[in-house]
Amino acid sequence: MDEDEDDALAQKRIGTPIGDWRIERVLGIGGMASVFLGRRGDGVAAAVKVLHSYYAGYKEVRARFLREGPIGSALAAVGPLCQGLPHVFESGVADDGAAYLVMELLEGETLLDRLTRTGAMPVGQALWLAQQVLDVLVIAHEHEIVHRDLKPENLFLLANGGLKVLDFGVARVATALPDGGYLPEKTRTKAGSIIGSARYMAPEQALGKVDEIDARTDIFGLGATLFHALSGRTLHMETTEGRALIAAATNDAPALESVAGHVPAALCAVVNRAVRREKAERYPDARTMRRDVMALRAGR
Repeated sequence: MDEDEDDALAQKRIGTPIGDWRIERVLGIGGMASVFLGRRGDGVAAAVKVLHSYYAGYKEVRARFLREGPIGSALAAVGPLCQGLPHVFESGVADDGAAYLVMELLEGETLLDRLTRTGAMPVGQALWLAQQVLDVLVIAHEHEIVHRDLKPENLFLLANGGLKVLDFGVARVATALPDGGYLPEKTRTKAGSIIGSARYMAPEQALGKVDEIDARTDIFGLGATLFHALSGRTLHMETTEGRALIAAATNDAPALESVAGHVPAALCAVVNRAVRREKAERYPDARTMRRDVMALRAGR
């Protein structure tokens, strides 16, 4: 189905109910889902994210989509360090079979939109962003939840100056959720399957080595995102997603200083360590990387 068909189907939902929410307008249309402005009977507005109908028939895809709600809500309830996650009001399947999530309405733009609009970020802003994301990852990883798709499109810069990490739907969960709950449907990623975005993907992900995906995979994703934010380009400048996937699986990341000479050497060292091809050469965990980022922010 092409973009015009997605748009036509999204327009048909305007004025219709999904759960307790009535759809008022389309906020955006992505590859997997459409996002709408919805309003409850008591006047509360929210973002209603609806999985495209042609994916709803795939049990694995629908289950992964619905995971975002309980994972995000459980982590957000852990403590103040996880305020970087959007609040999810509800998730489920509508009367017409559509899988949906209802989340707090965010005002601002994604990091990808910001970089497209303004180019590379100043060093200070990039360090702030890194710490915000690492605050979330520290909590998620302590509960054995790996995001697996960190990229500029999934980091939302709020109009009030905050940041939210989006799309925990493809996360890998090794234990029960931190609030004692469980996912709505158990899923297991098959060996050799690839989930994530090639231009920010760790080598073990690109090679489909599911059993090797862990917290250091997210470290790579954040490093690749920071590389883009600071240099204005992605790690591997391939023209197609297929070529980018091959490059992610086989090529070493270029040194940040080779493409962004204005970035201080100490910050280059942090980013370069995060995107090392061998996992053992990356930061061992988000807490250790956050310590270095905080030191740089403090001028140490």
